[in-house]
This record gives sequence, C-alpha cells and structure tokens, in this order.
Amino acid sequence: MRPYFEKMTPFGRPLSDKQKEDAKENAAQIKQVEEEVSKAIEAVKNAGIPAETIKKRGQTTVWERIDHLIDPGTWCPLHTLYNPLSNEEGTTG
Repeated sequence: MRPYFEKMTPFGRPLSDKQKEDAKENAAQIKQVEEEVSKAIEAVKNAGIPAETIKKRGQTTVWERIDHLIDPGTWCPLHTLYNPLSNEEGTTG
C-alpha cells in the first residue's frame, strides 16, 4: 500500500485569503470552546484529595498512573466530558 500512497495525486486546494478571513470568527469560537473543555477536564482531574497530599504519602495520583501505562493523549475517560449527575434529564439512579 505504501507505493500507492506515495504516488497518489494530492487532492484539495489551499484555502483562499477570503476563505481564511471568513473562517476567523468560527476559529475563534472553536478555540473558546476548546479552552472551556480544557478547564472542565482540569476541574475533574483536580477533584478529590489534592495531589500534594497523595505525594506526601509516597503515592502517585490516578492520572499519573494512567499516564505511565498508556501513550500520552490516547485516552480520555468519558466522565471528563460528560457527568450524568449534571445532565438535564436528572440523575442516573
């Protein structure tokens, strides 16, 4: 398959200056949402016993253990983005 992809003709065209200008507002909105999601994920990661307390006990946090076991950036637990307890339909229980 490699030779096929190496010889494959490129497709698509670069964006024009007008297309880039038209997309600036959308790009800004996307960056804002990404920042909000990052803050929400950090809030979940920092919930519970503070990391400093865990370190004083000579232990590692669950996030440090996960990072040690998997490739960085390849895993995101569902509850970091979705919390059923704050869902508008109500609690899960």
